[in-house]
Amino acid sequence: MLSPLKLLGSISVIFFYLYDTPPALADNLLLKNGDRLSGSIISFSDGLCIFDTHYGSAVRVPTTDILAIGSNTPYTLLFASGEKATGQLKATTDNRTLLESATFGTTPVDVSQIVSLARFRPSGPLMQENTKAGASDHRYGEDQPAQPPLDFLTGSTVLLPPGEHELDLGLAYKQSRIQYGLPQAGHFQRSSYSARQLELRPTLRTGLQRHLEAYLSLPLTYSHVQDISGNEFVRKADAWRLADIALGVQYQIVEEDADTPAIALSLDINIPTGQKRYNDVFNSWKDPLNNGSGHWSLTPGIAFVRSTDPAILFGGVGYQYSFARTLDGYHIKPGWVLKGYAGVGFALNERLSLGGRLSYAYSANLRADHQTIHGSDADPLELSFSAAYRLSEDWVVSPEISLGLNDEAGPAALSTHFKRRFN
Repeated sequence: MLSPLKLLGSISVIFFYLYDTPPALADNLLLKNGDRLSGSIISFSDGLCIFDTHYGSAVRVPTTDILAIGSNTPYTLLFASGEKATGQLKATTDNRTLLESATFGTTPVDVSQIVSLARFRPSGPLMQENTKAGASDHRYGEDQPAQPPLDFLTGSTVLLPPGEHELDLGLAYKQSRIQYGLPQAGHFQRSSYSARQLELRPTLRTGLQRHLEAYLSLPLTYSHVQDISGNEFVRKADAWRLADIALGVQYQIVEEDADTPAIALSLDINIPTGQKRYNDVFNSWKDPLNNGSGHWSLTPGIAFVRSTDPAILFGGVGYQYSFARTLDGYHIKPGWVLKGYAGVGFALNERLSLGGRLSYAYSANLRADHQTIHGSDADPLELSFSAAYRLSEDWVVSPEISLGLNDEAGPAALSTHFKRRFN
């Protein structure tokens, strides 16, 4: 898995060499082949340690190759069991690792069970005294456990460790309008048709265990449609409704290393709680009030993530199967959908990241009353751009714009996500 700590490590190496005075050598690694490394742990997460020796580029060490760790810097440790501890790691003469913690005392730890290390930043009176003393060698972000917000990777890999949760408050808006003049009815009169939709999509994601996370999304929409044939004839309709509930799981089967990308499998389920009407010709102007598919569906998928400094490449494919259902007196069987996407993202620093994605899907013809409706297939093409900014240690804001590149992709959409992580 491509971890935020790994990317922060790559960026931090560049900043370390921009300063005249390098940080003190505080960390030591003993490898299983007998090698010893002295320097600084930049990141330690999900099977990969990025270690700065100050003699060149950072060294990438698989955590499975590490026998023991020693440091005079306090770290917060996350174990594979989901437990956390804070303290200093000490390497013994018999190549064991001890954790010296105010809570647990001196305890031996198994390095192979450590999922991640984050440099501990103290708070309270002690931190205030150090600030007043004025440590001139303190650099912005050096001791912060903050990680780059990699929101553009959501859905492409597992981002949450065990026991951590994320609440995503998404807000999206899209609209379309067709308008032309009516000279025969008066110079100022217009004929127009407009549709608008505002969607609030709260989503809860949770890390179930290492390499496994799940999500549940409960969207609510406000839809408004207005059909104007002139001042003498105006009709409109609007509605607040619950849209389709979505839930799913994602499991990372391959961790990224020097030769292979991170690979994750996913399964998404759509529950038809939204409205879906097949209106007759006289009421077809109300079609934009639909905010659901009307059908249960399953979508298995596979996605990859690959880091190629300074960029992160990601993409995936999925196959959606929808179940038949009787709606408005018709027996409807939607066509299968094959969809894929590819994108690139950049973590500019520990607070800001940018991403772009190109998405394509092909939807086969639907069947109505057991008859194939030719020409009902579609292949929307969409391009989206997003940014993510860390407001604080727990909150991230992520605006996004999606542009339909053909008629079947629909109008442009603006969205903003406010995300908060908690244990």
